[in-house]
Amino acid sequence: MIKRAGDVLGALERALTVIAVVFMFVIMLLVVADVFMRYALNSPFSFTYDLIGLYLLAGVFFFTLSDALREHVHVGVDILLSRFSLTGRRLSEIVTALAGLFVFILICKVGFERALENYEQHDVLSGAIPWPTWISAALVPFGCGVLVLRLVLQLVGNVLSLVSGRDLYPLPPVTGVGRNGARLRVNGRPP
Repeated sequence: MIKRAGDVLGALERALTVIAVVFMFVIMLLVVADVFMRYALNSPFSFTYDLIGLYLLAGVFFFTLSDALREHVHVGVDILLSRFSLTGRRLSEIVTALAGLFVFILICKVGFERALENYEQHDVLSGAIPWPTWISAALVPFGCGVLVLRLVLQLVGNVLSLVSGRDLYPLPPVTGVGRNGARLRVNGRPP
């Protein structure tokens, strides 16, 4: 059940990451085209800065949050984890998931309320094009909501693994230092 839920959530996370990659590509195309139009033809696009800043960058960031956690590429301080037992590592993952859930559920709640308020008030960005702000505000609770699902899965998987004594949810790899000072990875490949 945990593996199936992880696979479904992983597919959603990878799809969002693909969308974020497309957004990043569009950002690069828009910047190159805008620079060309600005310096070669003296006629820059009026919408580039707003489109990139309001929608595309927010999409790149919030669509990749959960996938980054799944892949263990967030900044992590694991200086002590290599010395913990498997039970200690599971407990630390449980505490981390609980802390993350507390923070990101609050972010989802506030972000949803803001997006709803922007939608109801028909807020738009003042500029050449009146971009609706609710869309970018909705990216926050959406991206953080997927991260909350990942944290719930991580919490449940680690609790069930701890209680059952079986490895139902994989522990993230831990970087450590070997006896001779060489960096090594526990439960993973070498760096």
